[in-house]
Amino acid sequence: MPLTLACVSVLAACMPEVEHRQSAPLMVDTFTVAEAAESQFRNFNAMVMPAELTPLAFRLEGEIASILVKEGDKVEKGQVVAILDDSKSKQQLIDAQVRFELALKQAKRGEELKSNKMISSAELDELQASLQLAEANLGLAKSSMRYMRLKAPFGGIISSVDKKKFENVTPGEQVVSIYQDDQVYVKIEVSDSVLAMLSPNSHAQKNQPTAIFSGHEGRYSLSYLEHTSELHPSSQTYQVWLKMAQIDKKVLPGTSAKVTVDLIKAGLNTHQAYQLPMTAIDSGRETQSFHVWKLEDGAAHRYPITVDQITGTGALVAAGLTEGDVLINSNLRKLREGMEIKGVKQ
Repeated sequence: MPLTLACVSVLAACMPEVEHRQSAPLMVDTFTVAEAAESQFRNFNAMVMPAELTPLAFRLEGEIASILVKEGDKVEKGQVVAILDDSKSKQQLIDAQVRFELALKQAKRGEELKSNKMISSAELDELQASLQLAEANLGLAKSSMRYMRLKAPFGGIISSVDKKKFENVTPGEQVVSIYQDDQVYVKIEVSDSVLAMLSPNSHAQKNQPTAIFSGHEGRYSLSYLEHTSELHPSSQTYQVWLKMAQIDKKVLPGTSAKVTVDLIKAGLNTHQAYQLPMTAIDSGRETQSFHVWKLEDGAAHRYPITVDQITGTGALVAAGLTEGDVLINSNLRKLREGMEIKGVKQ
């Protein structure tokens, strides 16, 4: 045992002394939250959507014989846009026509025979029932021939062509889609905090939001169409649709727009929001989840915020901040809750 202690003492004496240097303090920039800006008007980024976008499909299965339109074509109401191979349906129509004519002759002959008391009433009823069945089958065959042609339900523009010639389709399978080009639908997305301020008459005629469209001059009035009552699963926002009549220089789907709402006329409170640089905002793990790091008593603390709108100069924050808050504006990924901050660049 004394020998072991001696060896440990010798080894300890031979090992160099490790110098523990203190890590350099984290240097951060800060941003002081200014007074919230108040405005009667609120701007929303928007997108033009196809008006009354409608998928078109055949009622019967079969092989496509012809596609008569392409994307972007203008079509009239009732115009044929696609045709199924009707060779089988034509033969079925011929067969049904022959059976009907035969049943009709037999029924007429039966009436003559019945008047001469050569057949019974039951036999005549059977012939008339056969005639009715043949007439029904003929009607079905004629309908099948009509269903061989896919027609536009209204005048508009072909949005997409989803099938090609010689492809087989099943009943209800989309072949083309069409939208109305005499209307312009505009979609905006708003947070729950904005939607919560909406009054029941927010879409009254006295209030008409206005929009400017990319590539078009002037400002145009919009009217309320509808809005969703549930959050969109991916964006976690509510979607609101506005509409207007089409203009001479057509506004096409996919065009970006800026919608302006007069909050007072819409029955809303004036909008108050804090302007922040994007560098001061930390995104969370969930969609539409944002946080800031406040510098309080020399330490970093994480707080959730509600971002209402992203602008060209940063973000408008409606909740989670107060005037005078000091926010950390750099090295956000290195921060931890309660971390002591010694180096601050004002």
